[in-house]
Order: sequence, then structure tokens, then C-alpha cells
Amino acid sequence: MVDKERTKRSGAHKQTSAQTNRTVIKIVVAALSVFLLLLIIALIINLVKLGAVNSRKKALENQNAQLAQIIEKNDGMIDYCASSEFVENYAREMLDMVYRGEIVVDSE
Repeated sequence: MVDKERTKRSGAHKQTSAQTNRTVIKIVVAALSVFLLLLIIALIINLVKLGAVNSRKKALENQNAQLAQIIEKNDGMIDYCASSEFVENYAREMLDMVYRGEIVVDSE
């Protein structure tokens, strides 16, 4: 009789252990599912942010190219303004200056 009771207890213990294992597996699967879902959401958010950053980068590269052209154009103007030709023309036209002994003839 004692053996029969031990067998019953052992069988009940195995069933309880199997149920506990199933419950643990269900909890682990649920936790992993939630974790995987969070990873997918984080991936989507980061892909959207990456697209926005790439778009902003492209816009800044275009703006940089435009500014480089303006700077190049202005460098040419600065070189011209530093030339003796510009200084002479500016002095004649804006400051009404002439060389010594030079006669000014108005075309008006």
C-alpha cells in the first residue's frame, strides 16, 4: 500500500512538474514575443529617423554646393576689387579723381 501511495504522489508530482514547465515555457514565449515586438518597433522608428536624417543631409549638401559657388563668385569679385584696374575706375567714377595734368572731357 505504501508503494501505491508513493506511486500516486510521484505521478501527481510529475503532472505538477509538467504543468509548471508548460507554464514557464508559456511565460518565456510571451516575454520573448513582447521583446521581439519592442525590437521591431524600435527598428521601424530608427529607420524613419534614418530616412529623415538622410534627407536633411542631402538638403545640407545641396546648400553647401550653392554656398561654395557663391563663395567662388565672391572670391573673383574680391580679386577684382583688389586690382589696380578697379581702384582706378572707382576713383574716377565715384570720387571724380583724375591724374595730374589729365584733362576731363564730359561726353554729356
